[in-house]
Amino acid sequence: MNSALTYRVVSKALESAGLAHGVLDLGAGARAIVVERGGRILGPFLADDEPSLLWLNDVLLSTERLQSFLDADDWNLGGERVRIGPELQYAVPDRSRFWESYAMSPEDDPGRYSMKADAQGRAWRLDKDMILDVYPAGGTKSLRMERRVRKAADPLRELSAFPDLVQEVRYAGYEHRITIREPVADGVVSHAWNLIQVWPGGSVWIPVLPLAQHTDYYDPVQTAVEIRTPTHAGLRITGDRMFKRGYRSAHVLGRVGYLGRYGDGQAYLLVRNFYNNPSYRYLDEPFAKPGWRGDSVQVYQDDGALGGFAEIECIGEDIDATVGQSEVTDTMMLWCYAGPIVRVGEIAAHLIGWNPIESL
Repeated sequence: MNSALTYRVVSKALESAGLAHGVLDLGAGARAIVVERGGRILGPFLADDEPSLLWLNDVLLSTERLQSFLDADDWNLGGERVRIGPELQYAVPDRSRFWESYAMSPEDDPGRYSMKADAQGRAWRLDKDMILDVYPAGGTKSLRMERRVRKAADPLRELSAFPDLVQEVRYAGYEHRITIREPVADGVVSHAWNLIQVWPGGSVWIPVLPLAQHTDYYDPVQTAVEIRTPTHAGLRITGDRMFKRGYRSAHVLGRVGYLGRYGDGQAYLLVRNFYNNPSYRYLDEPFAKPGWRGDSVQVYQDDGALGGFAEIECIGEDIDATVGQSEVTDTMMLWCYAGPIVRVGEIAAHLIGWNPIESL
């Protein structure tokens, strides 16, 4: 975690560079920043002088570096974003030459969003229309995406143990609702693809069933990176070796946790809650394994070339107007806690069914 990437520093850089953005009040001094360019959600920041809990590109440390980033038309600002999948269909003209031909459409990311607050100023809207090239069939696909971001209540609040669990612990959370619409019924199936970028140095924990099946999209994950229990799939995030691993929707339970350090004796926990439905068509597949499908959640790690982050990626419901599905909405929650390591571990046990503090 880069402790210099505080709310004050990031908001100043965005303002100085002229990037349109809004602030989402998460309560108790916590905030997130919603950026129009790329539809990024940055933060959450638990206080104005504390760092982002999600990974951010260090170009945000100064106006000059951010301006160079914008001049290069780069995409990798950090935080949370949404793309359209399947990846091979919209970003890979030739799957036999995956790395050489990979080309993310600028319509997809960063895209051209419009942004505004709701009437009460308690939520932000991000909307865009896009036309994407379709591979390998050719032609284009028109889609509309509408996103709503608002504060989320603490999911622990109704538990009898709540007062003890949150002693010296701070919480911030938001709901991200994503709607995609298909104006033309053309048989090209699409889905929302939600990604949050996390700092290296922690570990991802996915509640799974005992027979959980996974997919390695690139080279197999190293044994030293993987942590398996009968009920959880764990991955150490080091930020120095590329991998991408997916988990079958039939075996995951709709939550993913990330645990990292937050200063001396402190830890933070991020929990992604999403709707996992094994009856959906999860269409992403490895470039070398045609037809190998069904993963609803994926974990990607950069090798350091792009900044050393990792991504927790959740797949939404597929949209196909030819079968009467011209509009779908997915809701992604992000719950964040920071405090004494022991307390944060206890909260993890409640929300992801496992206390992983020994992995710190």
